[in-house]
Amino acid sequence: MNETGGPEVLQYGEIDTPEPAAGEVRIRVAYAGVNPADWKNRQGMLAAFRPYVFPYVLGFDAAGVIDALGEGVTGLAVGDRVVTPTNHGQGAQGSYAEYVVSAVDRVAPIPEGLGFAEAAALPVAALTAWQALQHNGGVQPGQQILVHGGSGGLGGFAVQFARAAGARVAATCSTANVDYLKDLGVDRVIDYVTEDVTAAVKEWAPDGLDLLLNTAGASSLTHGLDLVRSGGAFVSIPTLVDDGDIPADIAAAAERGVERIFSMMTDVDTAPALTTIARMVVDGGVQLPEIREFDLRDAPAAHEAIQTGHTRGKIVLKVADL
Repeated sequence: MNETGGPEVLQYGEIDTPEPAAGEVRIRVAYAGVNPADWKNRQGMLAAFRPYVFPYVLGFDAAGVIDALGEGVTGLAVGDRVVTPTNHGQGAQGSYAEYVVSAVDRVAPIPEGLGFAEAAALPVAALTAWQALQHNGGVQPGQQILVHGGSGGLGGFAVQFARAAGARVAATCSTANVDYLKDLGVDRVIDYVTEDVTAAVKEWAPDGLDLLLNTAGASSLTHGLDLVRSGGAFVSIPTLVDDGDIPADIAAAAERGVERIFSMMTDVDTAPALTTIARMVVDGGVQLPEIREFDLRDAPAAHEAIQTGHTRGKIVLKVADL
């Protein structure tokens, strides 16, 4: 990108190859993950967090092979297959490129049995879901949890992580995705097109939810607080475009004894969690979302798809055959 704007600002071109600093590795990218944060970043919505320096390469998620080590790096080697959320969150160039750099604390090995495309689907979506469920000591067996927006990349991971922890899980989706969520083992699938979500949740959890995780935006679940019991938690993933009045929501929740959290993914020291998640996928404990591939040159089309807000599963960009 040489400017912010619509998908057309994404240009296929060349910039200098990045060099890893101390404590970093350079990765030759096989696949880059595409996330909703990317199109918002493309449009300039992250300017409040850091300046844009052009030319600017998008992309947080990367899967590939280490090809250079920075000073002081141990425990990793050139040729290792790895997956990472990269240093893009700290302002470095992103993963829509042949090479990307990442600090070692966020680089995890790709286990045997997991391909590059599948690995690239993990970092932002899976880590966001993983961290969002860790409120107040983490999800507990027997808890009743609702994931609002269960069929997206983040939601699909969240319902499975919650089930793996022993929780009972309900999730909302559109009619087209009901069977998909049933296949993921969701205890109560709520079709928001044909059902009243509030009524369905109150029937399923008459004493109130232990945890509500909203991945879809404030306007899509206006009475969410009414569904959570006193002592429970209401966690939202900030969208930058549909978050409501955050201070007012936190105050209203406090009056009812509900922990109100707006959970943004942190990429610092995420290698252990990412390693665990990748192993869960290989061992069969977590089913990967449906993955849709685009060529790197077709990044604008990938952005048009994800910006609809109704993509099931994950989109990845193929960068190279490794």
